[in-house]
Amino acid sequence: MSASKVIAHYESLSALSEQMRGAALRGEWDPLVEIERERSRLVADLKPLDAGTRLDDATRRRKEELIAGILACDAEVRTAVEAWMGQFQLSMQSSIQELRLLKEYGL
Repeated sequence: MSASKVIAHYESLSALSEQMRGAALRGEWDPLVEIERERSRLVADLKPLDAGTRLDDATRRRKEELIAGILACDAEVRTAVEAWMGQFQLSMQSSIQELRLLKEYGL
């Protein structure tokens, strides 16, 4: 595969990562999952292509820039998901406690 096609794949991954970041920051979990599935398919397609393609210095630097951006987006997504999971866990604990009280006191 040509270096330009490899970079085009990384640019697509970067765009999907930005979409995931936006969805996570807006709390849009279902779209986030769908975008992640699409991105995973692209990653699977890219792995063998990337491994067999030689890149010149400028193209390798562009690839590194794109990967750095992808990783930054991933970190923001992870932070947003972890925050949501923490809130969800607190909500579940509160609900469980409420159910125990209802069961205990027959309310």
